[in-house]
Amino acid sequence: MIQRIQTVYLFIALILGTLMCFFPVAHVAESTIGFGSFIPYSVLCIFIPLILLVTIFIYKKRILQIRLTIFNIILMLFQLLLIVIYIYFLYKDNGANASIKISWPIVILPINIILSYLAIREIGKDEALVHSMERLR
Repeated sequence: MIQRIQTVYLFIALILGTLMCFFPVAHVAESTIGFGSFIPYSVLCIFIPLILLVTIFIYKKRILQIRLTIFNIILMLFQLLLIVIYIYFLYKDNGANASIKISWPIVILPINIILSYLAIREIGKDEALVHSMERLR
């Protein structure tokens, strides 16, 4: 299980996704956007690493692993969209004098999306290899 490269990709994404729960993503005026600041973001902060953990341990069901990883990418894109929308509304509510400070954890989401995509490619290669071996029997 751990010797497969897609497991390494998913494990790194799991660690980075868990780190995202502990650090604020942005500061708008007096508000901090991070875990606990608004419910949809907090739910996704918990749900995305949980799905990654489940995906790592279902390595024998490659098609399901691909589907869960695609679902996880969609959730990550939705989480990024939520962050942008929340920043916009906080900025709009505080007026033109509000300052926006983006923190480094915002980079974790695009990195996780790339790692998940790489994992999907490797899982697909494993599935193709298994099918080619079954044809030889």
